[in-house]
Amino acid sequence: MAARQRTTAYRTNGSAAYAPVYEGNVIRSPRRQEEQWSAPKRTVRKKPAARPQVQVRPAGRVAPFAVIGFLAVGVFAALLLVTYMQLHITADNVVSLRNQVTTLQAEQAVLSAQYEQVFDMEQLQAAVGSAMIRPTADQITYIDMSQPDSVVLHGHQTRVPGAAGALEGAKEIFSSLIEYFR
Repeated sequence: MAARQRTTAYRTNGSAAYAPVYEGNVIRSPRRQEEQWSAPKRTVRKKPAARPQVQVRPAGRVAPFAVIGFLAVGVFAALLLVTYMQLHITADNVVSLRNQVTTLQAEQAVLSAQYEQVFDMEQLQAAVGSAMIRPTADQITYIDMSQPDSVVLHGHQTRVPGAAGALEGAKEIFSSLIEYFR
């Protein structure tokens, strides 16, 4: 029997890994025919690069706005340094004042304790002896506060009742309006 040649058709569906020419490398290895007929590479002689003639611009003047800008930056930098120095001095003053406050508060506590000791009634009685007595009835004065207080304004007259009082009030209102619109 004749041997039947079996041809297998690979369907790769676009995958290079199953392609029949895939040899396990990403770059295809050259075949023998390509290796034999590869022509030697020619080297191209590079010409030395000629530098173009560049025309140098003559030195120009300094722009006045640039000078003003540099001066402004310098002034602002100096002002910034001065304000940082003032801030540092003020912070040192605050720290020293806080230290003074703590020492003064401690001193105030000591002085208030000494003040309380000075006015101790037992020490006063012992220092004065029997000469200290309570006030008598003729030395005490009582003020009656049951009646409401009254206030008298100086230069202010009391109102007159009746028609004369109404006439006085109208004169006062009229004179106040004239003063207001002057």
